[in-house]
Amino acid sequence: MKSILKRIYWKLPISQKWKEKIGRKRYEIIIRKEEKYEKAGKLNLIRDREQLYKYTQYVLKQYNSRSSQYVPYLHHDIGEKKVHLAAYYLTQFHPNPQNDEWWGKGITEWNNVNQAIPQFIGHYQPRKPGELGYYDLRLKDVMVRQIELAHNYGIDIFCFYYYWFDGKRLLEQPLNMFLKNLDLNIKFCYCWANENWTKRFSGTDEGVLMKISPTEENYMKFIYSILDDFMDERYYRINNKPVILIYRPSLIPNPKKVLKCWRKLVMEKYKFDIYIIAVQERDVSYNWACEGFDAETEFQPKQIEHLCKEITEEEHPIRKDFSGHIYDYEDLVKNKIYEIETNQKKKVYSAVMPMWDNTARRNFRGLIFHNASPELYKQWLNNVIKNTLERKDVDDKLVFINAWNEWGEGAYLEPDQYWGYAYLEATYEASRII
Repeated sequence: MKSILKRIYWKLPISQKWKEKIGRKRYEIIIRKEEKYEKAGKLNLIRDREQLYKYTQYVLKQYNSRSSQYVPYLHHDIGEKKVHLAAYYLTQFHPNPQNDEWWGKGITEWNNVNQAIPQFIGHYQPRKPGELGYYDLRLKDVMVRQIELAHNYGIDIFCFYYYWFDGKRLLEQPLNMFLKNLDLNIKFCYCWANENWTKRFSGTDEGVLMKISPTEENYMKFIYSILDDFMDERYYRINNKPVILIYRPSLIPNPKKVLKCWRKLVMEKYKFDIYIIAVQERDVSYNWACEGFDAETEFQPKQIEHLCKEITEEEHPIRKDFSGHIYDYEDLVKNKIYEIETNQKKKVYSAVMPMWDNTARRNFRGLIFHNASPELYKQWLNNVIKNTLERKDVDDKLVFINAWNEWGEGAYLEPDQYWGYAYLEATYEASRII
């Protein structure tokens, strides 16, 4: 019933902005209600003794366990590829002054990752890294090995998240190191995460830490921050145009004017244009080409969440106050829920996700795609690759993967202790089966 109501809601003739406002308000109300009851000590969190016993047994058995689909490292000779695979890359994993001030000395995203708790029996948490360990991205050797793994398994491009706030950058140290070391040889591009940095990983603006002023002048200034990076020989181009993704295109004030300004500045300095891609937000009906973008890209699970089969009640979360959502990854792939009809009318690059589970950040308020596996991910990626090769409407044979190392959201290709290199191997195999 809940799933049906969600589908109806997202089809209502309400603007994207109002849907987001309603969603944020609902989430804030849930948080305040939970905090109120927690302070009053009124939450009886565990459902019953029998379930608690089974849950405890599950948790104890999970220690150092491996999946039956575990795959060790395998060397590959990739050769020529027909499709480019671009994986989003998070630069969070290193101590920095801002995190020290906001969260505590030395705290990084790894603190969320290794403290995650299983929400139900069969829930894979916490996620533990494999070969690379709890790495520090200030170390060049880490990125050297990441690039070796990417090349070995068929990832062509790292799409680095770029954090720029009214002239100030955040989490910039790993990216600066990459730019200075040309021997870190992988194609790259940027995705500007143009939204406020807040105290909560909730999509709300509660407790803003770093702000992006929503003015035309401020958005026009952004391009100066990355202008020189376009000249890096490793920078990924489409039709000889450096590619830049915008994570929240709806937040750009007067996008036609802003994007026109960006193109003019680049053209004046370097005599070439830029290729600007709008990352689709939850409402995919808007055509961003009308605002001056060259194309759009899906970003999973944003576009498919409200279409997926919800299995929260069937999985019986251990906490009575569980307010997140559990979806069926297997149903998503086997029934090809990801094939969104509206995308067929626009120039949209396809995207996939190997897994998704952000309970490391949101605990019992998280969004989980349960039943994910390397085999199902391979099916999804292979189908998208085949479709991409047949398409005539896009400017490059390109597929985005969310993500290379989003450990806090359970969306990563890097090896872990449970799966080993299975997701990387699935990436390689999917790109070979044409």
